[in-house]
Amino acid sequence: MSRARRSTAWYVAASVAGYLAAALVITRYFVPDGGGLVVFAIPLYAITRAYGRKAGFAAAGAGAVVNPVIWALAGNGVRELPHASGLFLVSLLAAQCVGGALFVVLVSALRRGDEESRREAELSRGLLRQSEARYRSLIERAPAAMFVMEGGRLSYFNDRAVQMLGYAREQMQGLPMTSILHPDDLKVAREMFDARSEGEDLPTSLTRIRTRGGGLLWVETVGQKIQWEGRPAVLYFSTDVSARVAAERALRESELRYRISESKYRNLIEVAPEAIYVVEDGRISFCNSHFQEMLGYREEEIRGKSIQELTHPDDVAASMERYARRVGGEVLPPAVLRHVRKDGVVIWVETVGQRIEWEGRSAVLYFSSDVTSRRTLEEQYVQAQKMEAIGRLAGGIAHDFNNLLQVILGFATTLKDYLDDRPAVLRDLGMIEEAATKAASLTQQLLAFSRKQVIKPRVIDLGQLLQQSEQILGRLLGHDVSLVVKLGTEDSRVRADASQLQQVVMNLVINARDAMPSGGTITVTLGNVVLAGAAADDLPAGSYVRLVVEDTGRGMDAETLRRLFEPFFTTKENGSGSGLGLSIVYGVVRQAGGRIHAQSAPGSGSRFEVYLPRVFEESETAAAVPSAERLRGTGSVLVVEDQASVRRFVKEVLERSGYSVTAAASGEEAVKIAIARGDGFDLLLTDIFLTGIRGEEVADAVRVLNPRTRVIYMSGYVSPAKVEWMNGAAFLQKPFTPSSLLQEVRRSLSP
Repeated sequence: MSRARRSTAWYVAASVAGYLAAALVITRYFVPDGGGLVVFAIPLYAITRAYGRKAGFAAAGAGAVVNPVIWALAGNGVRELPHASGLFLVSLLAAQCVGGALFVVLVSALRRGDEESRREAELSRGLLRQSEARYRSLIERAPAAMFVMEGGRLSYFNDRAVQMLGYAREQMQGLPMTSILHPDDLKVAREMFDARSEGEDLPTSLTRIRTRGGGLLWVETVGQKIQWEGRPAVLYFSTDVSARVAAERALRESELRYRISESKYRNLIEVAPEAIYVVEDGRISFCNSHFQEMLGYREEEIRGKSIQELTHPDDVAASMERYARRVGGEVLPPAVLRHVRKDGVVIWVETVGQRIEWEGRSAVLYFSSDVTSRRTLEEQYVQAQKMEAIGRLAGGIAHDFNNLLQVILGFATTLKDYLDDRPAVLRDLGMIEEAATKAASLTQQLLAFSRKQVIKPRVIDLGQLLQQSEQILGRLLGHDVSLVVKLGTEDSRVRADASQLQQVVMNLVINARDAMPSGGTITVTLGNVVLAGAAADDLPAGSYVRLVVEDTGRGMDAETLRRLFEPFFTTKENGSGSGLGLSIVYGVVRQAGGRIHAQSAPGSGSRFEVYLPRVFEESETAAAVPSAERLRGTGSVLVVEDQASVRRFVKEVLERSGYSVTAAASGEEAVKIAIARGDGFDLLLTDIFLTGIRGEEVADAVRVLNPRTRVIYMSGYVSPAKVEWMNGAAFLQKPFTPSSLLQEVRRSLSP
């Protein structure tokens, strides 16, 4: 029986019981014969039932209580009065009217309350329907797919779920889990469904679902146990994350490829022949093993170091300026700068750099090579080029300058023969002769530096030469500088020009003295060494004489050491030296087939090592100068000289000594004279560098006319290669003295 029907039965029972009780009371006290029971019971029951049907239990109960009470009160009040029966009837009628009226009022009030309750209930049901519609709309439009699953089948799903799976709605209703999930994910999905059905709170799961078209989607799902229409079920919220999974997989594959690529390229970087490193914010963040070896650091020591710490102080500004430009994206050509190794050694490094992205940050990638050896060769080449330039300059002016000196020296010497009785004039002529000789010596120094002069090497013992020079050197040094000479016990014979070697020793010792203004010690050591070939520059293997000059002076920095042998380079004050001393030493040593090396550091003195090829021949002695009378001779001589003063000097010297001399001012004139003479000359004395036809061409023409004609070339300058071209002909270096001229002529005309 429903709740409403049970309520109606109770309403009727209560109404009947109430009215029967009222009727019994009234009949007992007011109607003894009991006749009123039927009279009142029937209409009261009918009224109560009618109202009870309309008003319900509350109205029926009120009527059952109110009417009997009024009746009892009315009947009890009139019982004692006269004419009780009539008054009772009147009272009963009044009580019935009042009770009925009150009952009607009460029932009306109850009816109004009941209608308001019904309206409120209807409003609540309307609001509930609106709320359900609103939430259903939200659920249907939700971006996530929502499923309700009962017993492994779909019982509810929203629009997003329909779109995701691609089925029609009627096809999805009741669709089993096995038709949706990927077979490889079924076991895990069932276990999770069972766990959620038991109320377990599980984290988000990632599974694959199959669409109607056979495609696979990766979905991220969270589920919860619910009651669905009074039955247990699991509510799922699923989001399509296929794009994210694909991106993550691509990222993982990319990372794997990157790690493989990184490993591959790291191996390539490690085996690369160049030093490779990366600089971020001015500090090294990566470097290969070659870079570590080049600078002498371990990886943990060099990582994080500033590039300023590794760069030579003099090159820091240039290095940082180029780094800033590279960070800005500018492409620069390779640069050669100095770096400092861990052990303090300075090396030259050629570097090229480029801006890159390094682990997501801006950086500069450098490729570097140690070019110290190449730089040294380049500097030596530049040095040689500079010396060659000075040599060409010296050679270019030597010829004309020596012609002038030839006139000064020649005529000064000649005049002395005529002024034996004039001491004052002889003294003046001697000073002119001395000045000319010094000027000629300076020219020879320039030619020695450039290795352009014609020298007369002979076998000499360098130890004996040092012994002969020791006393003179001691007087040059002064009282505050000590000279220590250490000679070996073996002969130290070399083939060189003796005067040039004396000049080498002199220049080295004087330079050492100048480097010790407060005094010190100069040590000259001579010994023999055997080199294997790579021990001293580019000298071939063999036996050498080594001359070492050391001092305890202030030393030299790297820049000074680098420019040491440059022509005219000097560290002395103006007027204290020409700067040719060491460049002349360099030229003499190289011309003798040797090498010179210098070692120095500020505050540590200097050391010069001269290597000359050792010879094992006997020493040669200089030939004695013949007397003036023995220099006289006879014979025909053709003199060719385009400088009139020199031509006059040579002609007069030869004629005074008994020779028949014909002079020509040019090569063309000399050839004409030789043709006109017919029988030729005994001797041709010609300058090499003539205007027009040169000296060697004149010699060829004269020898055609008379093959027996002897030839002497003279010049203020001639290269050693030119001497080889002379084919054994004699050579006179200007300026020469009358005795030198006569001696060479006499030797050439001797049978």
